[in-house]
Amino acid sequence: MAFLLGISSWKVDCGEFKDPKVYCTRESNPHCGSDGQTYGNKCAFCKAVRAGKHVCYKMPKA
Repeated sequence: MAFLLGISSWKVDCGEFKDPKVYCTRESNPHCGSDGQTYGNKCAFCKAVRAGKHVCYKMPKA
């Protein structure tokens, strides 16, 4: 876990989405990125990471 500017961020294990042929489902399980974007689910988040975006998971403030 890292703390950047008071924001808690975690590295997400994207191992299950390494295959570029894997399609993401439309399940809603939002993942907030450190880039300010909310991804629909873990798969969409990991696809963004695979595409070269330098983003990490940002925990919502309680």
